[in-house]
Amino acid sequence: MNVIGQPIVRADGRLKVTGKAPYTADIRVANAAHGAIVHSKIARGRTVSIDTTAAENVPGVLAVFTYRNMPRMNPTPKPWSHLHPHGQSYLPLQDDKIHYAGQPIALVVAATLDQATYAGTLIKVEYESERPVVFDPKRALDKAIDPPQFLWPVASLVGDPDKAIAAAPVKVQQTYTIPDRHHNQMEPHATIAIWDAWGTLTLYETTQHIFGTKELVAIVLGVPPSKVNVVSEFLGGGFGGKGYVWPHTLMAAVAAKLLNKPVRVQLTRAQMYSMAGHQAATVQTVALAARQDGSLTGIRHESITPTAVFDNYIEYAAMASRSLWAASGGISTNHKIVHVNRNTPTAMRSPHEALGHFALESAMDELAYATGVDPVALRLRNDTEIDPHSGRPFSTRAMRKCLTEGAARFGWDRRTPKPRSMRDGRYLIGQGMAAAIYTHWRWPARARVTLHADNSALVEAGMHDLGTGTYTVMQQVAAETLGLAPRQVTVRLGDTRLPASHPAIGSATMSNAGASVLLAAKAARDKAIELALKGRDAPFAGATRDDVRVSDGRLLLPKGDVGITYSELLARNGLMTLVAETDYDPIEEAKGPKAVFSFSAVFAEVRVDPDLGLVRLSRFVGAYDAGRIINPLTARSQAIGGIIWGVGQALLEQSETDPTLGRYLNRNLSGYLVPANADIPELDVLFVGEFDEEGSPLGSKGLGELTAVSVAPVIANAVYHATGKRIRDLPIAVEKLL
Repeated sequence: MNVIGQPIVRADGRLKVTGKAPYTADIRVANAAHGAIVHSKIARGRTVSIDTTAAENVPGVLAVFTYRNMPRMNPTPKPWSHLHPHGQSYLPLQDDKIHYAGQPIALVVAATLDQATYAGTLIKVEYESERPVVFDPKRALDKAIDPPQFLWPVASLVGDPDKAIAAAPVKVQQTYTIPDRHHNQMEPHATIAIWDAWGTLTLYETTQHIFGTKELVAIVLGVPPSKVNVVSEFLGGGFGGKGYVWPHTLMAAVAAKLLNKPVRVQLTRAQMYSMAGHQAATVQTVALAARQDGSLTGIRHESITPTAVFDNYIEYAAMASRSLWAASGGISTNHKIVHVNRNTPTAMRSPHEALGHFALESAMDELAYATGVDPVALRLRNDTEIDPHSGRPFSTRAMRKCLTEGAARFGWDRRTPKPRSMRDGRYLIGQGMAAAIYTHWRWPARARVTLHADNSALVEAGMHDLGTGTYTVMQQVAAETLGLAPRQVTVRLGDTRLPASHPAIGSATMSNAGASVLLAAKAARDKAIELALKGRDAPFAGATRDDVRVSDGRLLLPKGDVGITYSELLARNGLMTLVAETDYDPIEEAKGPKAVFSFSAVFAEVRVDPDLGLVRLSRFVGAYDAGRIINPLTARSQAIGGIIWGVGQALLEQSETDPTLGRYLNRNLSGYLVPANADIPELDVLFVGEFDEEGSPLGSKGLGELTAVSVAPVIANAVYHATGKRIRDLPIAVEKLL
């Protein structure tokens, strides 16, 4: 029964369109109190006094927490890790220090949200401000420092790129800048904290990492992890920002404990700008060296990003240059950070790579013009089957197919290369292309599959659905493995009382959590086959395991009419269920002889109004190598979402700031621009990858974040082709073209 590879509609679609899917803030809890957070109005200094008297006297107010009465929390583990994912190490309401504007300085808990919010406005705060406020990293580049390692080595060096760059007949060296951006998920962050009579905390949480939340909350609150449960069955968008534990979660948990009452805290849209991370701005310098034919001889890529004064978060933008293209003379990368008065940055689709590719692939386009080599031909010339960084061969690398098939679908051969050479009436037409590489993340995962007496199956795992279709694709994996129809398989996820799985970050769920479901389903199927071979009144006695196949809910032998359903088999053996639980642990595999990445090539056409400077995307083709595609429908949806995300990065998004006061200014969707339907044409997506056994037992590789990676540079390159003006500072706003 071929279920994998079919464009099956979402198993949870009806729940979502009818409003029955239980998102965190929708969950009703009897007698729950509401928390409202009060924030600092200064960016650096301390609180001299906090008068909460008036707030405490508001009807319905149960408590007002400040640093004076909030219990001391245990520090978060350092160095940071995905096992203990604090959004920031500075814990809320622990002292009088102010490190950034919008920092929590009080939590009001009341019977209703209106009461709590109103009471918060009555709190009188006196500050002692300190100067200077360091907020804009561009004003503090002289203070950039070498940070400690965060995820990967901060710097890399292969060969002698400086020598190659100095000797090169053709070179490009430019600086590219990207502003701060915020996630702006459709669903705001929310926490509902409930303690039971036995001291167990249950958190209903908007999180991409239920087990990491469980572990970190247990550490900070000083309770055993077995006393913390975290539930997140549906998520209204994560994009990295919900992969970590933020201050509101910790405050809600402590308040609920002290009040012996469930407490609900939901961030407003404006609060999300200072309470739950952001993508930090980058200043990147790229130097490319090449022969006249476009063959790269050296790459140097350096990046500077801001981070909070109390943390060392690094945006690994330069990592993009480590493995994408070969350079005969060598490749070097480096990252520096600047400590500033703002909350800690965090991962945002697509962290590291999407930022770095804007710089690298813009520079590659500049190199194409400098050498006179077609941009597609330039990349084909520098393609490689060996990872330049590790020296290992790639497991699969369909970059050439991405480039050639994408170019053919787009009609690249009809493009005239000279800038400003293509028009449609009064509009300037530009066509650009870019390529991308994306890290393949490896995570251990566990899953449980139960066969029931009614010929149905249940899949259980503590994984997540961010809106990407996890319920559907896990149903497909189990259904095909067990020989059942998808409608016969139910999937439960998003609860730490289920088998432990990994965070939904890095486009890793299909390949890792999916592999755990595959192995658990195989184990359950094998147990059923064993019963058919050796159980009570064994119908397949004398046959071998390899003789048995499964289809249409039946175990079958290839010859004759001998077959039995799971229901009949369980009944014959006096069983109601058959359960298998397995682990998938690819960590050692990641150290193997092959380098595993996902790849893409993207092509864009823009129309530019020469009088208004307005850029409109008119065509887009994306060709992707993400290994085996489990569901083309949900995969295409991921690609569409990623492309739209990249259009926002290219043309619209930036978190406007006041560097003097240290604040974000456009803290809502009326001021923070994101693409609307009218901004997006029909998007053409093709998948050219093949089964990658190194990537996963399923043959898949990461897709979701890959699709957002090189959208910004392909649009910037198309704009240059249309106008002859190179924009190296995102977004590509009207005023930069006029």
